[in-house]
Amino acid sequence: MNPTKDDFLRFLIGQGSFDWAVTINLMKRHPRYQTYITPEIFEKTGRHYLALVNKRIFKRQYQYGHIRLNSIFCMEYGEHKRPHLHFAIGSPPQIDKDSVLAELYRSYKLMDWVKGDVHITPYHSSVWINYILKTGFESIAIH
Repeated sequence: MNPTKDDFLRFLIGQGSFDWAVTINLMKRHPRYQTYITPEIFEKTGRHYLALVNKRIFKRQYQYGHIRLNSIFCMEYGEHKRPHLHFAIGSPPQIDKDSVLAELYRSYKLMDWVKGDVHITPYHSSVWINYILKTGFESIAIH
């Protein structure tokens, strides 16, 4: 049974606060290795993006598992849809939000599977939820 919008909202509220909504479009085929995207590569790409951002912001504190951004992402794809990732990412109070925003853009440029530009807007739970639930989602991964 698919969760309702209210179920998902309660789940998100339980995850903590978020500041940024990030959407990343992915290619169906890797540009150099002639490999097609799989659900495993899809999820690893989302986790890789979050790891890049965390490593660049927190450096050794992240490396040793002491701190990371509050984040969640879901993967959306289908037979006739381009694969894309939706992230909700929180900025910690001790770091300027503009610094986190800049790192979200910089880390995107280091990704292999991305297509086009990254789309980043301020996070509004109802807007984000409405967008990702417009046609449902295949899976959700908490990082």
